[in-house]
Amino acid sequence: MIYKGEQFELCDDFIDVGYMAENILVEDFYGNKIILERSNSDKTMSLFISIPELGNGFLDEIIQLDKLMKTIQIPIGCFLIFNEMIIDKIALKNRLEKFEIVFDVENEFGNMYGMKIINGTFKDKLTKGLFLINKDGSVFYLDIPDDMEKRINTERLIVELNKAYLTYTGIGCH
Repeated sequence: MIYKGEQFELCDDFIDVGYMAENILVEDFYGNKIILERSNSDKTMSLFISIPELGNGFLDEIIQLDKLMKTIQIPIGCFLIFNEMIIDKIALKNRLEKFEIVFDVENEFGNMYGMKIINGTFKDKLTKGLFLINKDGSVFYLDIPDDMEKRINTERLIVELNKAYLTYTGIGCH
């Protein structure tokens, strides 16, 4: 992983495409502990996106992703995951329409999904990444740029959302 020329390492664990997603304990915007479940009783898909901070262009990218997801007509729960509470959470919440803001205060997302940075300037923060969890709770698509300055591939995300929605069989992969 790289950002502005600095090399970062991620924790060892990693969930890949085709594997069952993990339920994770997070705090919601109000500080309540909630579980983001790998599959939902109403069979909606989930989109987990993490970024290390709001500055340096990350906020603009999240705003664009929020606008895109608002136009998607298939049911999907969208979650923006930070490793800890952020100072500007109210301002951010007011700018987002589709994404719910949650905080990985127990480090479950970072550790179980392999998104936790273990060294450097962003030590103990989450790297930039996207996980699309399909209706049966398995990871259908992920986008984790090697360089955090690269944007999430939104064209590919749209293709994968459509594929996940259309190819659902009702049976998990693993």
